[in-house]
Amino acid sequence: MTATLPEAAVATTSLREVAHGLPVPEGYRVEIIGGVIVVTPAPAGKHGRIVRQLGRALERDLPEGYDFEVNLGVDKAPGSDDYAIPDLFVAPVATLDTWASTVPSLEVVFTAEVVSKSSQTIDRVAKRKQYAVAGIPLYLLVDPFAEEITLFSDPSHGEYRARHTVPWGDKLQLPEPLPALLDSSLFPSLDGRPQP
Repeated sequence: MTATLPEAAVATTSLREVAHGLPVPEGYRVEIIGGVIVVTPAPAGKHGRIVRQLGRALERDLPEGYDFEVNLGVDKAPGSDDYAIPDLFVAPVATLDTWASTVPSLEVVFTAEVVSKSSQTIDRVAKRKQYAVAGIPLYLLVDPFAEEITLFSDPSHGEYRARHTVPWGDKLQLPEPLPALLDSSLFPSLDGRPQP
């Protein structure tokens, strides 16, 4: 869903203030991706189970002083209204220990998105670009619709220069600074998933 507002409201208020003031149903996420307010519905059950399994896999290999997070947003850059709420990301505990609703992208070493039926283009294209522009070293795209898991790395000039994809059910070794081995065979079954 994309929100449009009268010009006068936008002229006197930051886009972030507008986004935070939107009356959205409980459980929906409001983000600003590429200067556009994006409202997405609460994820389906298996989506959440994949995120939890991913968190369990990462937890064993987190660097000292780091933790994963599933509720905070990640700013695109200082001074930008853009922010995303990744399904999961990794940052220093000191950064995560905040009363703010977002953290600086410079502190984030890893983001992950699980593609939902409603977020396919956003997760595959827009968020990948936003995380690369922000300089986040690793972006994991868990895509049940394409039946694959892709790790994007080495961000430069707003793009990830490296990409490694494995089929659903295979293992994927993450590089430093998060050397976890992800076994996607432990993710929930793809049986019965909605078709794109």
